[in-house]
Amino acid sequence: MLPTYFVLVYLLLFLGIAYWLQRKWQWFSAMPFALIAGALVLKYLVGCGYGYLFWAVYKGDDTWLYHQLSLTEYDLLRKSPVAFVQDLFVHPYHESQAGTLFNSHQSFWKDLQYNLLLKLLGICNVASRGNYYINVLFFNAITFWGHYYLYALMAALFPKSKRILLACIFLFPPLLFWQSGIRKDGLVFTALFGCVYYCYQWCETKGNWQHALKALLFFVGLFLVRNFVALSLLPALLAYFICTKGQVKATGWVFGIVFTISAGVFFASTLGPEAWNLPKKMAERQEKFLELQGGSYMPIDNLAPTIGSYVHTFPTAWNHVWLRPYLTEGRSALLLFTALETWGTLALLLLSLWWWRNWWTALRMPAVAMLLSIVLLNYTMIGYTVPFAGAIVRYRVVFEVVVVCLGITLIGENKWRASTHRNTTL
Repeated sequence: MLPTYFVLVYLLLFLGIAYWLQRKWQWFSAMPFALIAGALVLKYLVGCGYGYLFWAVYKGDDTWLYHQLSLTEYDLLRKSPVAFVQDLFVHPYHESQAGTLFNSHQSFWKDLQYNLLLKLLGICNVASRGNYYINVLFFNAITFWGHYYLYALMAALFPKSKRILLACIFLFPPLLFWQSGIRKDGLVFTALFGCVYYCYQWCETKGNWQHALKALLFFVGLFLVRNFVALSLLPALLAYFICTKGQVKATGWVFGIVFTISAGVFFASTLGPEAWNLPKKMAERQEKFLELQGGSYMPIDNLAPTIGSYVHTFPTAWNHVWLRPYLTEGRSALLLFTALETWGTLALLLLSLWWWRNWWTALRMPAVAMLLSIVLLNYTMIGYTVPFAGAIVRYRVVFEVVVVCLGITLIGENKWRASTHRNTTL
């Protein structure tokens, strides 16, 4: 195990790289260096607290399981780097895996989502020598970019609200807590907003191919780590592309038509090969969650791959993701914290609707409509598939921060107008 003072050495190394990037590349200038340094240090400290909490109080969870499994990957890397890489493409299933891309079990692709994280941690162990808390620093040096890309995007959309956006994105307690621990969600967060940010940059510039390439790379990474979230981006990005590159001003109509067609394609996939039957694959994801045990379980009807089943289950799904757990269901500290977060965010959203003209103006901006579409679609998918309040908060917070940013921004900028942005009409 490395001495803990190596944390300081690595931290200074990362900050030195950040300082160099900011001086050399203009795209890394959305935040002053002092704020970048403070944000990274804060994420690291919270990540250490996250690991200690789940080790000392909850006797370990997935983050410590990943750490233990990564030590095996580290041993393999030391003994045979070639086998370390080849092992990523090996699976124990005898049947062909070509049709298991969206499977929830017995799938090379499902295993790959976790194997990529374990391989990453195995590489981190080369420098940390298996020290969990040093790996927390390495991991947060990666997930920091999720915060940064989201902030850079929101600051470009609402330049008068940079300070409040900075606080929302880097200090929102649920996001800071869940995205600072070693979990797959941190990679999802970074890949998601990296893809969205570079799509925005590509569409708002004169077709810079480097932005398009970076967006594609982030999309591929997101698809490998959580494919359904990656798929949820496609209709939103397509509608955004039509509005910006096609210079179509009817933003609301474009998004409405694209998402209606996308819903039709989703349910029409039941007529195709089983491997691409998306309603069935989502129902299978719910089934795998229902097989688990947990103290925050919330009853929900089993999904079937039919329109009727999805329509019938929709109110329960939205109740779970928008309203649960109720304040009376806070049987533990984490559940009570989750309930306060859920209802606090809802109250903020309802309060911001008082200034509905600001919402109306903001939604005329294709980028805002894109972000809100991604949020609503992923909230719906989470509600359908995840029946545990404790898990919902972890999956939801990646998108919830967008709701918080929009709500606080539109309240704080009561006199805000979109004169400096693309002015389209619904």
